Amino acid sequence: MLQALARNSTGEMPTLRYLALGFIYLAVYVALDWLSFVDPLGAFGITPWNPTTGVSIALVLAFGRAFIPWLFIAPLLADGLLRQFPLPIDAEIAVVATLGFTYTAATWILTRADVNVAHGLQSKRDLIWLLGTAAVAALVAAVSCVLLLALLSIIHVDQIPRGILEWWVGDMIGITVMTPFLLFMLSGRRIFPQSAELMLPFALMLGAFMLIFGSAGSNRPELFYLLFLPIIWIAIRFGLEAVTGALVVTQVLLIAAIQVSGHSDLSITSLQILMLILALTGLTVGMLVSEQRNTQRELWLHREALGRASRVGSLGALAAAIAHEINQPLTAIGNYARVGRQALKRDPADHAAAARASEQVIEQVDRAAAVIRWLRDFIGAGTSRFEVVSVSELIRRPESVCRAELEEHGIRLETIVSRDLPNVNVDRLQIEQVITNIVKNAAEAISGAGGIDGRIRIEAGSEGDMFIAISITDNGPGFDPILLERPISPFTTTKSGGMGLGLSLSQSIIEFSRWSNDAG
Repeated sequence: MLQALARNSTGEMPTLRYLALGFIYLAVYVALDWLSFVDPLGAFGITPWNPTTGVSIALVLAFGRAFIPWLFIAPLLADGLLRQFPLPIDAEIAVVATLGFTYTAATWILTRADVNVAHGLQSKRDLIWLLGTAAVAALVAAVSCVLLLALLSIIHVDQIPRGILEWWVGDMIGITVMTPFLLFMLSGRRIFPQSAELMLPFALMLGAFMLIFGSAGSNRPELFYLLFLPIIWIAIRFGLEAVTGALVVTQVLLIAAIQVSGHSDLSITSLQILMLILALTGLTVGMLVSEQRNTQRELWLHREALGRASRVGSLGALAAAIAHEINQPLTAIGNYARVGRQALKRDPADHAAAARASEQVIEQVDRAAAVIRWLRDFIGAGTSRFEVVSVSELIRRPESVCRAELEEHGIRLETIVSRDLPNVNVDRLQIEQVITNIVKNAAEAISGAGGIDGRIRIEAGSEGDMFIAISITDNGPGFDPILLERPISPFTTTKSGGMGLGLSLSQSIIEFSRWSNDAG
């Protein structure tokens, strides 16, 4: 990650790396300023799209306040290289200073310890802080700079409202679209997951642009609302990171379409206002979806932790029960064995006493075996709560529990349930646990093998007249040969962190459920 590479072990940035990042920022700033110089108000660069502002905010948030001086250098350099300083030098310096101090204050607020947006957008609170601060800072910059230009008679008084609106929209859309995307990219988070489904919303997006800009007669801003469908689709299905990338693609395509098609009959500012609304909507939906998935993941982790604690506690109770129940027969076996040994050491040997001691040893061994069998039967059967449920309901809860984790690894989960299946009489919690265990095992196998297009299918259908079969298949590497060489047994595992109880427990639950239904 760039942030990690930019600092040494003490957390400070070496001078060479600091300068390298600064010059990279200047190059990106100048290039984006040149590309985004669209429909300007005058020659001094009031445009409805200012991605450079978003890049500047992201630079300070990602790499620290030490880069604030570069926020003053970049606008001067861009104006000098691209427009040969279109303003008088005193006005140029005044505008650059106003912008620099305004966004310095904004980044200073966003990097405070109590705000802490610098570590990425982790919650709705971070997004609200970023967008709220950006809105205020962009408004202050727009009003201050436009009024300054009017006071210097560089723009007419009647151009002030348009100048303020275009400046605010340009800076706001630049921050809203560019800053979240760059924060995720610079922190090493994946923007787009490996999923073929992403091709569909992007195809829909291209179709919407063709309708909007396909001909002169179809240049109607109201068609812009068609772009909400692919953006919301991506936000709901793939979360915040993916929607930031989709918004960047949308903005670039929008500006390119305006330039290629001609825009004499279009208000670019109006389109950018719609783009801003689209971006705010996409970011909000994406954040809500990502937070929900994070909550599900945390709940699952807590459930796993509780499950591990429960298993450890159960194993401890089982060990105590075994020790308690077989302690007496083992003690008796030892005593009778010593009696027999002493009887054989006598002169002459007391064979009758040795025989009686051996019989007692055998009796106590049988008693210990009976205790073990009783414990095994108790653990295998336990106390079950049978209820009548639908097969779809049995599959739904494990599917919802596992889906967030599967989507994180790019694994697609499909469920196929035959129609008109009767309800089943099972211990619902146990069957759901079996399905969850097997799906998680399949996901871990696919992820561990480095699969790109992972697929897991849960299929339910009739098996004869008496049974319903729920099968779980995947396109992973399959079972390890070690597990196929012998029947499934407890504590047999090929995973470094596994206990070897999942498949054995699942098999015991299924066999007991089937036996119970046969008996019923």
